Amino acid sequence: MKAAAIEKARRIEKRHGTSYYLATLFLPREYREAVFILYAFVRIPDEIVDNPAAGSDPAVELDNWKHDWIQCYDTGETKRSILEATREVFLRYHIPLPVSIEFIDAMLLDLTKTRYTTYEELQSYMRGSAQVVGVMLTYIFGYRDERAFPRAEALGEAMQLTNFLRDVREDYDERGRIYLPQSEMTKHGVTEDMIKHHATTPEFIALMKQEIARARRLYTEAEPGVALLSPKARRAVILASRFYAAILDQIERQHYNVFTKRARVSKLRKCLIILRTYVNN
Repeated sequence: MKAAAIEKARRIEKRHGTSYYLATLFLPREYREAVFILYAFVRIPDEIVDNPAAGSDPAVELDNWKHDWIQCYDTGETKRSILEATREVFLRYHIPLPVSIEFIDAMLLDLTKTRYTTYEELQSYMRGSAQVVGVMLTYIFGYRDERAFPRAEALGEAMQLTNFLRDVREDYDERGRIYLPQSEMTKHGVTEDMIKHHATTPEFIALMKQEIARARRLYTEAEPGVALLSPKARRAVILASRFYAAILDQIERQHYNVFTKRARVSKLRKCLIILRTYVNN
């Protein structure tokens, strides 16, 4: 892969994925560079949807990205350096093309769908937006047997759900989206008006507690999959998982108020996670 593309991808990951970036630094160079490229490949369409350039049409931009990617994969021809590098990663690690298309299609769904009736419906969206990323990373890291894939999917889902819980205000205020299942909101008596007015009510807290417990179950489900990966990748995967799981702890420390302050894991907390991970793994 060209050094310029790797450096461009590295900067994208460092700017947009602080925790991912820190965990990636603990990978050996070959894996690290591939992860930089994969992160940029999924982040660029995500940014097209979430932060479109002034005067642009996100649907057109995404369609162009998808078209250019398929053409690049088939022929090797592209003017986009990240796609050229992504093709090398996919071919080197034998990543199936369809999983990347699932991801892009999930980004397209974000342009039209802003509510999810049930958790199962949300989970179907997360298949494309998060689980397939875990699948792609599993191909890069190498795996002992096929059991690694459902574990990786569980970790991707856990991280995505964590994001949703942290970003309730941002998703609603800036993009008009609610990723909390409507059936679960109704069950707990949470209304859209509560989210609109940033109200950390007892009902909202009860819903957050339920979803945090769900996310933690997913992290637990994913954990045995680490041992199925290449030993050189395991520590970085553990770190990424623990950095993200710590966001849930921070939400609890904020008494489930995700409206007035974004739940962030402090540098000191991350250093402690790194230390414990090195001691125990």
